Amino acid sequence: MAQIESMIHKLSERLETVEIKINELNGQNQKNYNNLLNISLSPKEKEIFLYLYEFKGDLSDYKKIGRTLGFSQEYVMKYVTKLIQKGIPIMKKYFDNKVYLILDSDFRNLQAKENLLKL
Repeated sequence: MAQIESMIHKLSERLETVEIKINELNGQNQKNYNNLLNISLSPKEKEIFLYLYEFKGDLSDYKKIGRTLGFSQEYVMKYVTKLIQKGIPIMKKYFDNKVYLILDSDFRNLQAKENLLKL
């Protein structure tokens, strides 16, 4: 089961890379954050977003985030998925069969300058 899960994570990472490349080839700027101006986050989504925002580029996994915020790993996974669905550019990195999360650095800097999400 662990091997299948590892393969799924690797496939997911490759699909994300392919999607970014396709958007670049189609002339779409992947880092256009104008559509985030009117996003509202629930209080729990804000907690997770702020955790990722405050880590300034450090990788964190679901378990570490959950321990720090007092949430279960499954709860963190659920809300990270919701944030990504809302367009928050959370990047997933895969090392040693673990998923690590990081907030896109360009978005982080833009958020700091313009406070797009009005936190």
